[in-house]
Amino acid sequence: EHYLGIVRDFYESFVIYQFLSFLIAVLGRGNREVVVKTLARHAHHLRKPYKFLYCIFHPRPEESDEAMANAVLLECQVLAMQFVFFRPFTAIVSFVLGSTGVGQGSQGSYSFFYSPQFFVLLLENVSVFFAFSGLLKFYHVVSEDLAWMQPFAKFLTIKGVVFMTFWQGLAINILFNGLSGSGEDESNSSRYTAQSIQQILICMEMLGFSIAHSCVFPAEEWEPGYKRKFYDTFAGFGFRDFASDVAQVVESSKLSVKARRHGSPSFGTADDSDSSVVQSNEDDQLVV
Repeated sequence: EHYLGIVRDFYESFVIYQFLSFLIAVLGRGNREVVVKTLARHAHHLRKPYKFLYCIFHPRPEESDEAMANAVLLECQVLAMQFVFFRPFTAIVSFVLGSTGVGQGSQGSYSFFYSPQFFVLLLENVSVFFAFSGLLKFYHVVSEDLAWMQPFAKFLTIKGVVFMTFWQGLAINILFNGLSGSGEDESNSSRYTAQSIQQILICMEMLGFSIAHSCVFPAEEWEPGYKRKFYDTFAGFGFRDFASDVAQVVESSKLSVKARRHGSPSFGTADDSDSSVVQSNEDDQLVV
């Protein structure tokens, strides 16, 4: 399981960078200069890159709109690329710490929070934050240019598989390890429970993600004459129709109460109903 975890972490981090490369290739049709020119048209929307990355920019971002666009594109690539190198490294470190027992920390209440394993998770979280910010920054700039291919839906499905499941596992680890007792058996039991819950949740969530991927990554998207499809939220469950029907019933009830209070003739009184019934019976007797 631990060996496969290293392979999984490497593959997930590589998928993140490949998704960014996919967006860049689609936007520029394989030409990086086209992407730079496209970003330069949105120069007034571009946020300045991080200061610690200025050493890799040439020309300097302040020189022109294209220089700023090139710097922002390079920044997004670097932020996603560091995740590809850093995530497998932390996975190997976590594996070594878990195998040698060093990562378990001292036994005691809240010992997980000052163990080496916890600090590795914090470093992973920092790496995830930078990768996520780079992808989000690129999407924010080119969302209109790539609107035909539903970039936001693709963004959510890819990031949900990698980033959301990571934060979910981090929250579960903190919750169960923080509530564990001081004994070694209780600490081991909490770690096992946290891992089991995370694995069960991922197995359930992957079904939803697989369905979402089939919708947002259709093969016909690359066929000539493709038209964008719109998927209504919760359309298959009818939640919106149910809410609309409830609102209609409530509104009808309000109008009915209001009409009765004002004595509207459209809502007959009990006396009117009784007299109509008597008249109907009399008519029937005359017919007989």
